[in-house]
Amino acid sequence: MDSDLFTYQPASPLQASRQGALAGTQILVQPDLSVKDWLTDAGSRALAGFHAVMDATTVARAKTAGACLTGSTHMAELGLGINGNTMAGALSAGYGRVGLVTDLLGEARMSACLAGWYGFKPSYGLVSRFGLVGLVPSMECTGFIAPNPAEIAAALEAVAGPDENDFSMPAASPQPIGPVAASENGANRIGMPRQIREYLPASAIEAVDAALGRMAQAEFDAGFDIQETDLPGFDLFSAAHQVIASVEASSSCGKYDGVRYGCRAEDGRDWNEMYINSRSQAFGTQIKSFLFQGAYFQFENYTDFENACILRRKLVSRLDDLFEATPLLALPVRLPHAEPERAETIEETYTAFGLTLPANLAGLPALCIPAVARDGETDLGLQLIGPRLSDAQVLTAGQRIYTRIQGDGNK
Repeated sequence: MDSDLFTYQPASPLQASRQGALAGTQILVQPDLSVKDWLTDAGSRALAGFHAVMDATTVARAKTAGACLTGSTHMAELGLGINGNTMAGALSAGYGRVGLVTDLLGEARMSACLAGWYGFKPSYGLVSRFGLVGLVPSMECTGFIAPNPAEIAAALEAVAGPDENDFSMPAASPQPIGPVAASENGANRIGMPRQIREYLPASAIEAVDAALGRMAQAEFDAGFDIQETDLPGFDLFSAAHQVIASVEASSSCGKYDGVRYGCRAEDGRDWNEMYINSRSQAFGTQIKSFLFQGAYFQFENYTDFENACILRRKLVSRLDDLFEATPLLALPVRLPHAEPERAETIEETYTAFGLTLPANLAGLPALCIPAVARDGETDLGLQLIGPRLSDAQVLTAGQRIYTRIQGDGNK
């Protein structure tokens, strides 16, 4: 096993069927997604040595569709950020064709951007969270990384749909995704919030404008209609996400007590001290600070948590209003000065993921398109974001762009 990339790598790929929509597709997962008998520690001492006793719904459906699971890669503790995440490296090294990455802040899109691949966060409630070691239940979901949107669409269609084990999912079946994403039809109007310009230096703005300008050209499959739009309060997405997410994380992590699994302190004089010491030793510095922050809003300043929830509703409404005029939004994936793979504090992490947070806060589908907007040596990536459950529409637009990029590369 390549321990620099993997937490677990089976002697031979795990495959339940040789037939299905994903027959032979090699899939990598992270150790917060349960695969029976595989180490499932979510990158945390709180789950040290824990091996899953059953497959997550996403894993079971992928196996049924013929996928081969080739290993589990390192991840940031409990999926918060991408510091220590090796999914991009494992995919680039050829160990898998599709990567499943928990997207809480924008991790799937950011990892894909760093690898030069396409990354997709589906709509909240489209993919089951059953079997996922969760941290922030109302914002996280399983994201996808693959070489192109069509392969993402095929994997998404194989695993999406209602799951009676996940009460957060709607009962209705989703619309077909795969065949739609491979077509040349779909939304043609794309808006870019003018507020994004406040976050970017002139060189980055020029790169993004140039990318959107190429997409608007007539030879680009009749061209996208690119418009500048208005999204007031964009700077509030980060604050609302951080307050709500920290409270949910604090509540979610209450179960890690060192009794049944994971880290258990040996120096406690009684059960209460053992419990306190175990929790102290179970988490890294960044997660601890996140949990402390959540506990503060949960027990000392609950009014601010309530206000953040109200603000979340207002921001979602603003996005809904925006989508009535422009079916898709476009904005960069990353800031040119940020280093998400090296972020060690909550402040650094939230700054690095500032442009990807809106899709998670609002539960929207978002696709990272690589190598279309570069600021010097930095690939800024380009996100396409659509209304909730417009996943096929977003992937369709992404596939159009991918097809044109490939066509230009072959000229």
